Amino acid sequence: MRNPTRRNRNIGTERQGHGQDNRMKIPSHWDGDRWFYEKVENAVAVERNIGDLGLTFLVQPVTAGFVHACTIDDICYLLSLAPKGDIAGVDLVILRQPTRKQQGLRPVWGRLAYYAETGRHSGRAIFLEAQQPGVPFRWPRSLTPEGLAEFDRLRADGHEIEEDRRAFNIKPTMESIRATQLYRTLPHELGHHVDYLTNVSEPAQDESDYDRLRELYFSRPQSEREAFAHRYADELTAQLRKKGAVPFVRQDDPEAMERDGLDPGWFNPV
Repeated sequence: MRNPTRRNRNIGTERQGHGQDNRMKIPSHWDGDRWFYEKVENAVAVERNIGDLGLTFLVQPVTAGFVHACTIDDICYLLSLAPKGDIAGVDLVILRQPTRKQQGLRPVWGRLAYYAETGRHSGRAIFLEAQQPGVPFRWPRSLTPEGLAEFDRLRADGHEIEEDRRAFNIKPTMESIRATQLYRTLPHELGHHVDYLTNVSEPAQDESDYDRLRELYFSRPQSEREAFAHRYADELTAQLRKKGAVPFVRQDDPEAMERDGLDPGWFNPV
């Protein structure tokens, strides 16, 4: 006799609902209207000036195995090399510790928040996330043109790459993480900020209606916004390399970190 359960290919799969009640997901928001990455607990605030522009750094303690690959002085020096008008309007740089769930499901090098609220601090924020040197992540063999371009960038940053039958295994080192975040991610997120200023904020001539400006910005195709940020980062870094300004030696001063209330161990892998 026919056994229908043996012929139903959906049994035990997502189509039938299997696993949908316990799938690991990162909540999109927390505490009202704020995004999950705005939850920056126990952060140490450090004030810096880049020329005559003030900037607040928020640094979260890292958990075991994680490290902030870029120091505050690294970031300040790189930003000081960018055109002054390009960094005007950036209020915060946040060195954030992701949860292990976030790192496992949605790992990122960094991001730009056009407006973030983190306790008593708020404004436009560039996030750089703590990473795990020596812990590999997998990259699919089937790549879109955008994925292939990013894969080539990771190789150029110095990440160790091994290939198996199903995927590429990318093993980041402290040096390669710093190269990715300092010379690519930071300029890329700054490029998003410049894109917003150039194509939305300045043409509008009225920045009071933030919600309308944000809607105008995000109504543009994501591919267009990403292309602008990649182009900005590539051009800025190429100019700095031509001048010999980058790469530069890591700005690592444990005594200065301690004076700022930071633990030097957050910036150095154990």
